[in-house]
Amino acid sequence: MLSLFNTRSEMSGFRLQYMEIYNWGTFHEKIFRMAPEGNNALLTGANASGKSTLIDALLTLMVPAKKDRFYNQSSGVEKKGNRTEETYVLGHYGNIQKDGENAVTTQALRDQSTYSVLLASFMNTDDQHVVTVFQVRWFSSGELRRTFGLAHCPLEIQRDFQPFDGRGNWRKRLEAAYKGPRTMVEFFDGPVGYAERMTQLLGMRSVKALSLFNQIVGVKVLDDLDDFIRTNMLEELDAEGQYIQLKDSFTTLIEAKNNIEKASMQIEMLRPIAALADKIGQADDRLKQLNMDKDTAVYWFARQLINMGEERLSWAEKSKTQLQKELEKLRAKEEKLRQEERSLAIAIEQDEVGRKVKELEDEVRQLGELRDQRMKKMDEYNRLAEQLSLKTNPQKDTFLKQQEEAAVRCERIRDEQEACIRQTIALENEQNELAKELKEQVEYVELIRKNKNNIPAKEMEIRDALLRHTGATKEELPFIGELIRVRDDEKEWEVAIEKILHHFALHLMVPEMYYHQVTEYLNENNVGGRILFFRYVPYCGLNNALLYDWPEDTLISKIEIKDTTEYEEWVCDTILEKFNYTCVPSLEDFERCKEKAVTREGLIKTSGDRHEKDDRPHVLKRENYVLGWENQEKLRLLQQEIRQMQEQENEKRGQQVELEKKRRALEQQQDALRKLTELFTDYELMDWADYAQQYQNKMDGLEALRRESDHVKTLHEQLEKVREELKQVSQMAIEAKTKEIFGQENLIEQTQTELSENQKVIASIKSLLFTDFEKEYAYLCELTYDQLKQERGEFQKKNERARGRLAAEKRGYEDEAKILIAAFKHPDEEITERFKDWRSDVDALPDANHIELIEAYTAMLARLEKENLPKYEKQFDGYIQKTLIDKVGEFRMFFVSWVDSIKENIAMLNESLKGIEYRKAPSTYIQLVTNVRINEEVRAFRKMMEEAIPDVKRINASPEGRRDHFYDHIEPLMRRLEDEDWRDKVMDARGWFTYKAEEFNQSTGRKETTYENMGHLSGGEKAQLTYTILGSAIAYQFGLTKSGAQANSFRFIAIDEAFKAQDETKARYLINLCKQLHLQLLVVTPNDNIHIVENDISYVYFTERKEEKTSWLYSMPIEQWEQKKNNTLL
Repeated sequence: MLSLFNTRSEMSGFRLQYMEIYNWGTFHEKIFRMAPEGNNALLTGANASGKSTLIDALLTLMVPAKKDRFYNQSSGVEKKGNRTEETYVLGHYGNIQKDGENAVTTQALRDQSTYSVLLASFMNTDDQHVVTVFQVRWFSSGELRRTFGLAHCPLEIQRDFQPFDGRGNWRKRLEAAYKGPRTMVEFFDGPVGYAERMTQLLGMRSVKALSLFNQIVGVKVLDDLDDFIRTNMLEELDAEGQYIQLKDSFTTLIEAKNNIEKASMQIEMLRPIAALADKIGQADDRLKQLNMDKDTAVYWFARQLINMGEERLSWAEKSKTQLQKELEKLRAKEEKLRQEERSLAIAIEQDEVGRKVKELEDEVRQLGELRDQRMKKMDEYNRLAEQLSLKTNPQKDTFLKQQEEAAVRCERIRDEQEACIRQTIALENEQNELAKELKEQVEYVELIRKNKNNIPAKEMEIRDALLRHTGATKEELPFIGELIRVRDDEKEWEVAIEKILHHFALHLMVPEMYYHQVTEYLNENNVGGRILFFRYVPYCGLNNALLYDWPEDTLISKIEIKDTTEYEEWVCDTILEKFNYTCVPSLEDFERCKEKAVTREGLIKTSGDRHEKDDRPHVLKRENYVLGWENQEKLRLLQQEIRQMQEQENEKRGQQVELEKKRRALEQQQDALRKLTELFTDYELMDWADYAQQYQNKMDGLEALRRESDHVKTLHEQLEKVREELKQVSQMAIEAKTKEIFGQENLIEQTQTELSENQKVIASIKSLLFTDFEKEYAYLCELTYDQLKQERGEFQKKNERARGRLAAEKRGYEDEAKILIAAFKHPDEEITERFKDWRSDVDALPDANHIELIEAYTAMLARLEKENLPKYEKQFDGYIQKTLIDKVGEFRMFFVSWVDSIKENIAMLNESLKGIEYRKAPSTYIQLVTNVRINEEVRAFRKMMEEAIPDVKRINASPEGRRDHFYDHIEPLMRRLEDEDWRDKVMDARGWFTYKAEEFNQSTGRKETTYENMGHLSGGEKAQLTYTILGSAIAYQFGLTKSGAQANSFRFIAIDEAFKAQDETKARYLINLCKQLHLQLLVVTPNDNIHIVENDISYVYFTERKEEKTSWLYSMPIEQWEQKKNNTLL
């Protein structure tokens, strides 16, 4: 069968030319050399003669990482650590128990003054490129030191490494010896760089090839095919490094989050302090104000009493003048009555009746005119008084009071008119808004009556536009809310379920066939609102969730999903995955529940410690519910709401009519009050009663004169009447008026005295502003002069009591603040443990004893609220953006790429296996098969990783979108990954698959056998399958499968005692496999198995142990070996 490895000759690639060792194990103080010159070779000898020591030297050169290398593999004790680099350098060769001692002493050929050199030279037989790898070991201060290097030319121990010294002169000498235009000798700080450079130069695929080289040396029959393929044939990538990078970003993010939480906690603790500081400040300001008011009041009362006293003095003087005028009128009346008295007396004496009648008639006419004028004025006043609900026909005192009341009412009505205007404008705005809402609600009712669902109008309008654009039906582009409803027997949970599923229910389902048209339309058009949708790919759930009888306390058990839609299973699985809350009957159950939970009242607990209760009015309205594919109940509620809105509209129209009536009434009252105050200023001009009485008296007198014939008798009666009236005027009216004038004179004198005293107070105090004082104590401005005098002393008493009360309140606030400050400066250990820098944050703040410096805490609060917290939140949002979009995506893509590389590697290995003939009759070959491993932890990890990748539109849809995504998905993933054991289980993508082998017929391609494990195979079959799988791994890792000429590949392997306990057929299968792969083979085997390989080797190396201490190595060509063997047989 043809080889698929594209080699030009059986000698192509890097092959071992020679290996030299010095002071290694029992090979002591002599340079030993094996030089197969690129050919197959045999290493043989008796047990414990040094074969494994030579192979371990080769392993030390080829596998520098101790973790990937096992010494003395052929003995089966490779993992017990009884051989180490140090024991090889010192030349340990046995143990001895000295006489009289219980302890066993290890015997060594060398002490720590020794040194050891290992080297191996490889040459690419195509281009003659040489790579020599070497390692040097020595002791310094009791510690084993190592140097790793390689050269692009042949090196020899004697020529290039001796003499050796621990100071490094040998290294300088080596570099100088091969100095040229290019670097010929390279040194490395440690095994990592050495291994990477060696694999690069020798054409190996990766450092993993070195581990494979180690495994080939001690090849055993595979017990676990799956494990071997996973660990030896697939690359192990640095998942932990990827995690550390993500963790670094997460740590930065958590630090930002901790800063936010710390600042939020500090704000929470500082706000009560700031509130108390504000109260203390207010109390202090108020105390200062009261002290100022105390001083201001002295000046204000004096000044106010002066102003009011001057007005009082002016009024008293005017009143005195008016009283004097009235007294003069009374005296004039008195004089007139005296004249009338004299006239009647004379008339009686002269009986001049006719003349008296004439005089009376003139007087009656004059009095009647004066009476009518005043009666007309009084009637005008009364009409206005009735309109204003004032007393009609008032006496003078009442008239004056009503005039003062009219002025006050005038001001009040102006305020009422302004309020009425404001109410009218506000009512008109409310009417317009209500009319708009009513119109929208009527249109929405018509829309849902037509669509028969509960989705809001704007979303339905956008869906209708999409249906027109795509030609789809409502059933093809349904809202999720149209596919879900609360079961009739679970209506008590409807409020809670609506809150949880509301946002989810407003998503459209967009199948793949309409996806492009929908996104195209939405991208090119302003839809005037918000629309959410899921891209739906034909879906088949794995759990048959629809058939499962879910517990009664789960949300999924309380809803129905429309069974006539293709989206039924997807909706069910999504609700199970994201919204299957536990519906708990009590708050106690809610608090005990560790998972997502909800109460009937709608209190929701999501992942972690996040809780939510949304009782905003629009959320609680049943007419805003969106679940269900029937909407009769929603129509009924909406129609009821429309009727209520219409009733509100009618009510507001009625309110508007009433406001208009009130406005007109206020205008009428304002006009009447203005007339009342402007047209009626002198009571005398409307006081008709006195003139009416005089008129009636004169008329009575006149009529009497006219009726009575006895004029003298009548005159006597009139005289008596005049005298009686004169008595009333002289003794009563004039005397009373005189007393009133005396009272006014006393009032004037008293007021003048008080004015003088208050002016002295004013003169002793500087001028002050009273605006704030008068605003604060507006009631003082309403007091009369006498009330103000009485309030003057009472005000200072009130002020003193208020200052005492405020001082006590201030002390209480200060004591409370001291407790809070102490708690803030010296918080509980839980807080300082959580926030390590808390103490440094508060160290500079004053202690609680310095309460006068409390502003430092309010300043810190302001700084936290306005600067620090917004800064931390901005940093957090920035870090979230970087972590969400970049780091989490990179972390996920690392595993996606790893999975892809696994599949590619398996494919390449299968290409290699096609070139290896597994059986001859019929001719078959092996192929590796991968299947996804069923592992719940890996599944959980991959699911969490997928969920951690954000939907950019969704997280940007709300201000808290990014943070919610972080809290809900990224932080849980990172917290879970903190468990190192869990990381080890889930982050090796190689373990996500199971691996098996299948045997195919070369000619027909038909599968013959499947190998999932080795348990049912015979020993020979196990060996053959092992060698075949190893062959494909070698082809892959050693670069044999690269396209083009295989000049740069590694073609050397060593096998230690592989033929022991194997039949010759399987041993020859291994030899033939190496031939197919054109590999140079170093076989290590006891003497009795040499005949198996002697036809396929060019050199034989024989080890011998001398005096049970040192080992020796003999070399001879195969021809010499065969001649020696033949001579022995003869």
